[in-house]
Amino acid sequence: MSSLILNNDRKQIIQEIAQTYGTPVYVYFADEINERIEKVKSIFEGINILPTFACKANNNPHIVEHFSRNGFGADIVSIGEYYVSKRAGVDDQKIVWNGNGKSRHEIEVLSNCVGYVNIDSVEEYERWKEYETDATFFLRVNPDVDPMTHHHISTGLKKNKFGIPVEEIDKILNDKNGPKISGFHVHIGSQIVDVEPFDEALSSVANLSRRYGFSKINIGGGWGIKYEDKELNLEEYKRKITPHLEGFELVLFELGRYLIAPAGLLVATVQYIKRTSHKTFVVVDAGMNTLIRPAMYDAYHNMIVLTPTEGIAKADVVGPLCESGDLLARDREIQIPKVGSHVVFENVGAYGYSMSSNYNSYPRPAEVLVSENGSKITLIRRRETIDDLFRTIV
Repeated sequence: MSSLILNNDRKQIIQEIAQTYGTPVYVYFADEINERIEKVKSIFEGINILPTFACKANNNPHIVEHFSRNGFGADIVSIGEYYVSKRAGVDDQKIVWNGNGKSRHEIEVLSNCVGYVNIDSVEEYERWKEYETDATFFLRVNPDVDPMTHHHISTGLKKNKFGIPVEEIDKILNDKNGPKISGFHVHIGSQIVDVEPFDEALSSVANLSRRYGFSKINIGGGWGIKYEDKELNLEEYKRKITPHLEGFELVLFELGRYLIAPAGLLVATVQYIKRTSHKTFVVVDAGMNTLIRPAMYDAYHNMIVLTPTEGIAKADVVGPLCESGDLLARDREIQIPKVGSHVVFENVGAYGYSMSSNYNSYPRPAEVLVSENGSKITLIRRRETIDDLFRTIV
């Protein structure tokens, strides 16, 4: 499974959305989300699971609600994501609280509002001793496994800020004065396209769990999708990973990118075709304020020109922001679009809006959900206005 297939019907829907709601605009297709959900469930067939949707990937309550209706809980890292989950109707008992920086204020607010807490450090464990809670606690283990992904989204190496080194686990488990620990959690990174790191990490943590007699395990997520080259082979993942899960009465996991990225597009309008003696620039009305991944990670997002007219050439696709790094595509052979036409960036359902900003005081775009078979188009977040930029000013 790779990117969303843009057939003529979907292209027409995109054009209608752009005309109705303006650009830039995020568009999500529910049928693609549903296909991903069914694929995930098939991987864990016969295993008692609590799948959770990682709200960091897409924080629109309508999207989170879609997953909740299909049996998913929510993986959160903040008070804000908790309230996104509640707005979406997620049961508290299916909310897993992750993160390495849980503040006292957050703990005071959320300690009795979530079903599961993943403790990230010995220091956090000590803090939890001060609070009464009915939550189920897991320890996030750092297995020192290289996920072979971008270093900004690697979380399972000793040099990363996440998780408890294996040699420090006994310090917590031998302490009878803190919250009861019911299992281990492991999450080694994001956008992982090779099975080997998962296999290495899960083998280690599953064996560790059995050694301590735990019947529950949280195996994290990080499934990689095909942006440009390759994606995670899920059949190989199933073949190698599910044997590690035999005997566990409950398996929790978190997925975000895999579930929602391919279902989402960013639609933009071409403002200028700028040609210099050195380069051609396609200037669009979306930039790193609406899709920061290319600027932050040098990430690849395929671009589709809906109405090409000027042949193929190498160009930079850039936004309107006051940064030379405001790039959406660099030195890419593309069909050169006509000014005023629409272009589409793929795989933007994850870490698009949720990482967007008001840089240069641009209002954030709208979000639109297209129902199964394209029968209904729903605005699920309106476009910000200039007034919205001043709502918090005192």
